[in-house]
Amino acid sequence: MGKDLATAGVMDPDLDGQVLSARRALAELDRIRRVSLDAGDHNVTVVTRRNALQSKILAAFGVDTGDWDRAAIA
Repeated sequence: MGKDLATAGVMDPDLDGQVLSARRALAELDRIRRVSLDAGDHNVTVVTRRNALQSKILAAFGVDTGDWDRAAIA
């Protein structure tokens, strides 16, 4: 994980000139939530918006978040 973060140039916003640590990356990603709501006969599932740092981390790991911004309604 650390190598991927370094290769992608994901820097720690709190420490000048330091690559984001794997521990901090995991803590940031832990703040992303997937929420399911029941609305009558339907279920709506959404993923919380990512901040800029979370987006950089996910990109460094090659995670495709293309469909995260659309609510899934079943």
